[in-house]
Amino acid sequence: MQPLAVDAALLRAALTPELNLSVGRELMVRVASADTSGRGTLSLAGMLLDAELPTDVKAGDELRLQVREMSPTRIVLAIQEDSTPPIPPAPVEPARVPMPTGGSLQVTERDARRPAGQDDTHTLSLRYDTQSLGSVEMTFTLGPSGLRLALTVPRGAPHALTETAAPELSDALTAASGRPVLITITPRHEPLEVYA
Repeated sequence: MQPLAVDAALLRAALTPELNLSVGRELMVRVASADTSGRGTLSLAGMLLDAELPTDVKAGDELRLQVREMSPTRIVLAIQEDSTPPIPPAPVEPARVPMPTGGSLQVTERDARRPAGQDDTHTLSLRYDTQSLGSVEMTFTLGPSGLRLALTVPRGAPHALTETAAPELSDALTAASGRPVLITITPRHEPLEVYA
């Protein structure tokens, strides 16, 4: 693997907010320009980044890069050869965001599995831990036919309260999104412990 360096602030600006830049992360870039002095420009997500490049890299090359070192001002990337297996990034537990009225919200899944033939479908799954309802799992699926919201709530009073509020929630989501909304509510099957 051959090292190259880019300006840390420019690289972070080119990345989307949900993409955590960490050692081991891989990026695909295209070489926009390269000269014989070892300087060049990389194209990442439509942004051009000045970089120190190996002398054998030329304009038009597509490179698979892996983050090797990080500092506040400079990020060192290594060109991955096709035969080198990628180092998977360390799993990151999604942050829990405290809510103003209590409880917390956590993103649990984002577009992880799309049904075959549904490229225009986007999915976001959240878990909302509330004081009054307990843990509520929400899966939003946005597609050409509208928005589907699947809620999984604890059995009993939380389930009954959610079913009562569903029409008002559907109306509010329809007004906000301008699309038809279908809400399904499923009671959560809690584990059963049996002692002999």
